Amino acid sequence: MMDHNAISEMSSPLTRPTWTPAQAAALHGIRTTIGAFKPTFGHAESLAERAQVPSERIPEGIHISCELAPPSSQIPASIHSTSIQPDQVPIFFYTDGPSESFADAKKDVKVILHLHGGGNVSGHPTEQRFMTFFSRILRALGKKSSALGSSAPIIAAPSHRLATVAENIFPAALQDIFSAYHHLILKGFAAENITITGDSAGGNLAVVLTYIISQSTLPMPGRVALFSPDADLTYASYTSIPHDIIPLSTYKACSSQYLGNFPANDPLASGVLVPFTASWPKTLVMTGTADNVAESSRRIVSGIQKAGGIAELVEYTDLTHAWWMFSQIFPQSDDGLERLAAFVYN
Repeated sequence: MMDHNAISEMSSPLTRPTWTPAQAAALHGIRTTIGAFKPTFGHAESLAERAQVPSERIPEGIHISCELAPPSSQIPASIHSTSIQPDQVPIFFYTDGPSESFADAKKDVKVILHLHGGGNVSGHPTEQRFMTFFSRILRALGKKSSALGSSAPIIAAPSHRLATVAENIFPAALQDIFSAYHHLILKGFAAENITITGDSAGGNLAVVLTYIISQSTLPMPGRVALFSPDADLTYASYTSIPHDIIPLSTYKACSSQYLGNFPANDPLASGVLVPFTASWPKTLVMTGTADNVAESSRRIVSGIQKAGGIAELVEYTDLTHAWWMFSQIFPQSDDGLERLAAFVYN
């Protein structure tokens, strides 16, 4: 028997009080497309494929280069594995000027280390959606850096291993992103000028990476900024919101594939369970009230604040998951990137 929500969605798109008919229709189309998504298992792109720099459809004025970061020599014991070994990691550098400008890293350069979303089973830093997203972030950051007379900012986006084959499941992605962070430090970027950011599943990785860095000998990053992190992989704290574009069942399927046999109620799996301390980096978390995983954002901010750290929560009324990508649907998307820029340069 078809449920009531499915019937009403067929007759007219689901809507929220602040949505226009055009917004409701656009989100209905996205919801329908994403609803058909199922994580695949059995194939992974090679390192060479993952390291390929695109030659077309690059946003105007944006320069993209790639470096292969070696596996870190300082990966903490918590993410060692007998079956999954650290590997090289392609890191894509996005700048609004030629890439040689950061060959000798300047100490005052602001770096965004962005961990992409995609449920840990999909996504790549040079997908069209991320190229567009990064160009918008650079534009927002560039306004701030120009006003302050600072060096041009850089986005570093690693292509971590995706959990689509057995050898790439947990903790492969964590090994990769730790190696990526270590690579930035070795290049001479100042840790206090690095903001670790992430969207959705990448937001969870950003929290967990920061926790892993705190267990290592590497210096802590200056800031953390999250776009609606999916950071409770037990899914016990979420209530389903039919208006959102990604159903909870899809999150669960992706996370189950990512974790394998590793328990979801461990802080290395779920960022909401990290034992935050007063020395946790200053954190900005942004989400929407029509987002199935918004509770993660609230719990992370609450956890940091209770531990004596500094964290800010921004909740946009009636925004769904992935609002930060939908500037053509949600004008608030640009506000989020301006908040990020102010946060990075404050």
